Amino acid sequence: MIAMIALLAVTYAHPDQLVDTDWVAAHAADGHVRIVDMRQSGFAAGHVPGAVWLSPVAIRDGQAPPTFLPTQAVFEAMMAKLGISNSTRVVVYDERGGIYAARLWWILNYFGHSNVALMNGGWTKWSAEHRPTTQITSETTPVPAGRFTATPQPKWIATASDVVAAIEKPGIRIVDARTQNEIDGKDLRGIKRGGFIKSSTPVYWEDLLDPQAKTFKPADEIRKIYEDRGIVPSQEVIAYCQVGMRASVDLFALHLIGYDKLRNYYGAWEEWGNRDDLPIEKK
Repeated sequence: MIAMIALLAVTYAHPDQLVDTDWVAAHAADGHVRIVDMRQSGFAAGHVPGAVWLSPVAIRDGQAPPTFLPTQAVFEAMMAKLGISNSTRVVVYDERGGIYAARLWWILNYFGHSNVALMNGGWTKWSAEHRPTTQITSETTPVPAGRFTATPQPKWIATASDVVAAIEKPGIRIVDARTQNEIDGKDLRGIKRGGFIKSSTPVYWEDLLDPQAKTFKPADEIRKIYEDRGIVPSQEVIAYCQVGMRASVDLFALHLIGYDKLRNYYGAWEEWGNRDDLPIEKK
């Protein structure tokens, strides 16, 4: 285990933002740790012991342009209800390799709480290892409320106007985390217009994961994915998808290997494709 941690420290620039199931099993009950389950369903039937549940859709307000962020007061109350304070080490997992968990990682960083990690492999790995689970019962004790004070960090967010200004701008790369069918305009997913943002580069979020284990690939493999597309650490990266979930996985992976100028276009294609005043490219 010590050798594994040492290897992660060498290969990942920010190894603290990715923890193994062994670590979670050993530390889930620590007073300064809060495990957050962000699966769409299944929490009541079984979850990591000590975990609390947060809906994957709770941390984006589709009626709040231009940022689409929950208000600071709403987010503070949400975190406090989960038992999260400013000193809490937050570890998040889901059942899909981080598509939901990474968005909480990103938004916690936006609100000034960088002490957050993903459980590598999430529920998929935890279940495959036949680790203990807990069910919700009438005797389940609610977690004590935390005291969370947010300190917003605007460097993590991009609005539609920021993206327009970034198109073909030297030093900025726009990353599209969606499927090829979405990029080609074949899969609209309820959006009025299909296509992609000019000068954007596709990096599909699941390409960053081991397809079976749903763990993140080694740093050299992740680095190669981006560098082969001309995306390098000196550049600023703005990532987008449909509602900011898949883009957050790209941002998580980029930060994991040392990219530090990262923004999430949180309005995403849901805003871009439904606004007639924003430019769209088509294949």
